[in-house]
Amino acid sequence: MSHGKMRGVFITGIDTEIGKTEIACGLAWYLRKNEIKIGVMKPFATSSKIYSKYYKSQDTAKLAKAAGVGDTDEILNPVFFPLAASPLMAAEISHKSIDLKKVIQKFKFLKKKYDFIVVEGIGGVMVPITYKVSLLQVVRKMNLPIIIVSRPKLGSINHTVMTINACREFKVPIVGIIFNQMPIRPSIVESMTPIYIERLTKTKTLSVIPFMDNCSSKKIGSYLRDIELIKSITSSSKIKKVL
Repeated sequence: MSHGKMRGVFITGIDTEIGKTEIACGLAWYLRKNEIKIGVMKPFATSSKIYSKYYKSQDTAKLAKAAGVGDTDEILNPVFFPLAASPLMAAEISHKSIDLKKVIQKFKFLKKKYDFIVVEGIGGVMVPITYKVSLLQVVRKMNLPIIIVSRPKLGSINHTVMTINACREFKVPIVGIIFNQMPIRPSIVESMTPIYIERLTKTKTLSVIPFMDNCSSKKIGSYLRDIELIKSITSSSKIKKVL
């Protein structure tokens, strides 16, 4: 899948609380600032509480703000459970079912409405949505390439390699890896982790983002602007405007 033909990207992580939302928001913010008609989506979300009357998930609220969109929460986040667990477990405990057809319908609506769509996952790629369907199978159904968010901490090599292997097994294309929250003064192990993962997996490191006390979409976006994919999207948009 060439960058010029890409209509969206799926942001996943090697674990939960890895910074997927911040990366997705930074990407959406930067593309919007470059006049890309950008859409966002958080297909599945779970939390111990409802965030607001407008958005059940705080992640969805952040994504909508970064992209500057006014789509309803039902479209942006079709599946939500007020219980911090995998969608499968949350659904069973809540005695509810997950309608995957509705998720894909909402995705297709957004993909048609916008020039480019940033979709944020939940946890890692093998998070169970139902007993038969993992998150990665949903990504494949959406026909989107993946950006993997990792960290340079101990254990990241194992988790990142397994994530990459799973994507390859399901034939989901990988754009590359973003390493988030690199310490200001990294140890030799932390500084070498991205290098070793790239060598082991032959998967490109897209960006290494330093740890920030006050993270914002603008700050994250400034680190993502030099990614080849982002340059390709923004330059293609500028060419279309000229033509």
